[in-house]
Amino acid sequence: MQKNYKRIGDYIHEIKVRNVDDEKLSLLGINIDKFFMPSVANIVGTDLSVYKIVGKNQFACNRMHVGRDKRLPVAMSKSDDKFMVSPAYDVFEISDTNILLPEYLMMWFSRKEFDRNTWFYTDADVRGGLSWQSFCDMRLPVPSIEKQREIVAEYHVIQNRINLNNQLIQTLEATAQTIYKQWFVDFEFPDAEKCQLKNYIELNPTLNLRKGKVSTYVEMSDLATDSMGITNAVKRIFNGGSKFQNNDTLLARITPCLENGKTAFVEILDNKEVAAGSTEFIVMRAKEKISPYWVYCLARDENFRTYAISSMVGSSGRQRVHEKYLYEYYLPIIEQNKMDDFHIKIEPTFKMASLKRIENQKLETTQELLLSKMATLKS
Repeated sequence: MQKNYKRIGDYIHEIKVRNVDDEKLSLLGINIDKFFMPSVANIVGTDLSVYKIVGKNQFACNRMHVGRDKRLPVAMSKSDDKFMVSPAYDVFEISDTNILLPEYLMMWFSRKEFDRNTWFYTDADVRGGLSWQSFCDMRLPVPSIEKQREIVAEYHVIQNRINLNNQLIQTLEATAQTIYKQWFVDFEFPDAEKCQLKNYIELNPTLNLRKGKVSTYVEMSDLATDSMGITNAVKRIFNGGSKFQNNDTLLARITPCLENGKTAFVEILDNKEVAAGSTEFIVMRAKEKISPYWVYCLARDENFRTYAISSMVGSSGRQRVHEKYLYEYYLPIIEQNKMDDFHIKIEPTFKMASLKRIENQKLETTQELLLSKMATLKS
């Protein structure tokens, strides 16, 4: 450990402000990416007066499952509005922001090396809890406040660019759906001749990928609700699951992912590469002469998703839609020239979204390098 590393506990103190006035505040949790998010907990009949309140520039963390999850869910509030978190969370703030910046500390918490280090501090419990004392005993470099402001500013420049790209991708997503709706939904005639979806697409196509081979792998968490493409992917040994290639569409088949709109257009693979992923999504592939962009837009269409959700079977906690029901979806017969024209019109939208995702990947790599650089900072 370098000499300029200091105990986290020397710079922070706990905040134990409870919602004793029973204010109608938002209840938030912390996701795996270390951001606050709306809680899905059922709080009907719950005594909210014991819930903790978080203010701007304050932190909250959940130390219960660090060993199991191999990361510490911790986040910093940037909101001017107060909100509640679980009474099981720890809430804390920096004692003197003239010595340690909240944004700098949150950057340190965002490092992959920090999460790996927390694992070594966990206890022997099966879930691997992290005690408050152990958390406070962890260390970080604390350079001058000027140096902290400098590195935080660098980080913000990159993050702002990523945010702008994400906003553009969301706009492109909305544009694609608007064009699809104008071409294939708004001008639909009720008496038009119809056919089943199986005439246009193939579901879960047969592809050659041997077990034991290393391939790109996509988890359900890598599918987003409004970014068109895959947000992340890893390389791992294939031991089973869905198989797909570029220009396929991945559609979540389970609750609540299908209701939330988890879908992705695949365009991150090498030429002819076969990738694998969770069995909890359906692979949708355009048949010959059908635009793969049309398939993705269909998968995102409200009418189609309503049909898919109505076709779900299984227990209430884990319902799934089977591909055979999707094959039976009826839609008007589409003339080939209309399909071709749609493909030409929509293609630039998908290409631009792809370029912005590639740019974000490079920016995120730069962010990781900047976070790694923090370990070498000196006073």
